[in-house]
Amino acid sequence: MANSLNGMAEHYREMLADPTYIELLGVHDVLSALIGEATGFKAVFASGYGIAASLFGNPDIGLTTLTETALASKNMITRLPKTPVIVDVDNGYGNEDNVIRTIREMEFSGAAGVIMEDQVLPKRCGHTANKMILNLPFYMKKLEYAMKARETPLVITARTDAADLDEAIMRAKTFHSAGADLTLIDGVKTLDALKRIGAEVPGHKQVNLIYGGLTPPLSAVELNKIGFKVILYSTPTLFVAARALWEWLPRLRETHDLKAIAEGSVDFKNFQKFIEDIYVSRMRDQGFDTPQRREATGKFVTIIDKR
Repeated sequence: MANSLNGMAEHYREMLADPTYIELLGVHDVLSALIGEATGFKAVFASGYGIAASLFGNPDIGLTTLTETALASKNMITRLPKTPVIVDVDNGYGNEDNVIRTIREMEFSGAAGVIMEDQVLPKRCGHTANKMILNLPFYMKKLEYAMKARETPLVITARTDAADLDEAIMRAKTFHSAGADLTLIDGVKTLDALKRIGAEVPGHKQVNLIYGGLTPPLSAVELNKIGFKVILYSTPTLFVAARALWEWLPRLRETHDLKAIAEGSVDFKNFQKFIEDIYVSRMRDQGFDTPQRREATGKFVTIIDKR
């Protein structure tokens, strides 16, 4: 097996091998990913829900294509070279042939891992009603092809959206037996159900928390104690940003005065410093002496073209 493009698949596997839990921050674009990294999150999740909403203004019903997901994810991955990015690849975007291409595209993009669900199209967010799932043998063939297609240590999380808990646990056990690196039962509704999953499903398990969603919002410490290795917060950057816009933009519209949003806004100087510092650091790591870097170090020289 070849090394991953950027070493992040290997790094994510090291995190999984560590005894502590992983908090996986759902992000919806490059800026939210950069801020997540800057605030201390060690891995981020390119949320299909977040990409659909922020990039296209769409609900999470399978309208986003592989090409669009790969591009959005790659933009995050190339600007977070030291942070694993795990990508939501929905149901693999089709049959086994589509799954093979999906895995290859994710590896070429430098993704550390993927999450692939067992829903049929039109798929839906895992915390909504009326989800439909594939017959188990059909999904297992897709999972088999996903694992066989990978040429790097890409981490594969197999997800089920089965509504019946017994069915969901049976599927998760089957995923684990087949070799999935992690299993995820989405849309779990009760603490008792979470405890059953933690006790009965072997291997590394992931739980998906959405503010206002179906799953009880326990802390990462509590969830780890009952058996969950990866605690995914799939939509916080999207929801926090949406609330801030809903709260502060009406004030600007009503007052016609930019000062009205001062308490809810960063200022130009601090935001510009954040973005420029990240850029200069990235260029330095790549060995480039850019004008921005020279300016930051006080060594910037203006060159006048006298042609």
